[in-house]
Amino acid sequence: MVVSSSTRKWLGSIALAGLVLASSLPALASTQLKVTENTAPMQPLLVVSSIIPSETYTQALRKQMQWSEPIKTNISVESSSSSETLKATLAKPSAVVQKTTQPIKTAQTKKVEKPKSNPKPVQVAAAPKQQVSRSNSSTLVNNALSLQGVPYVFGGTSKSGFDCSGYTQYVYKGSDISLPRTSFEQFNVGSSITKEQLQTGDLVFFTTYQKGPSHVGIYIGGGNFVHASNSGVRTTSLNDSYYAGRYVGARRI
Repeated sequence: MVVSSSTRKWLGSIALAGLVLASSLPALASTQLKVTENTAPMQPLLVVSSIIPSETYTQALRKQMQWSEPIKTNISVESSSSSETLKATLAKPSAVVQKTTQPIKTAQTKKVEKPKSNPKPVQVAAAPKQQVSRSNSSTLVNNALSLQGVPYVFGGTSKSGFDCSGYTQYVYKGSDISLPRTSFEQFNVGSSITKEQLQTGDLVFFTTYQKGPSHVGIYIGGGNFVHASNSGVRTTSLNDSYYAGRYVGARRI
């Protein structure tokens, strides 16, 4: 703290008044206040020795009044400039906030997308189909049975008269199935099957007037077949004494 010149003048006037008072009242300078029994003790305000020591009066007065040395502070130009900077900073609090406050970055959680998988179509194994004759239909069998009684005509292919291969060709044509003309040729189409595998509509072959499949008929189930025999179109059993021993095979168209 720096004491101004006006304050120093004021203190000097007080000290001068004290000198005047001390010189006019020398007896009082050495007396002390006595404390009575009924009053509280009081400290003497000022004790001035009649003999002024070699030190200055101001120093003696400071000792008596228990004054402390003034604290001298040196305010530099930098401190004043710092105060001006502080005032400017306080005037703009937003600037401080902008400098000191850092933007808080919030962690953004990204959704983890699972890779899309294209489901592969499951292939189900189809159940093995039983081999069925293309001619296995009630229409074909009914058409074959409806021609019973038509007479036998060698080389015949119509309702006026049939031979064995002409008859089978005509019946199959009614079901939109094309067959070769002769029994030998018909024996080479389709697939070969055993007697135990026979189904309605399969072709059955016999060897009659010459070796090989020289006669043909249509299996109608129940161990029977329909054919154009020498006596005309009729139904015969596979176990017939004549045809049982002449059976050569069957074909499925």
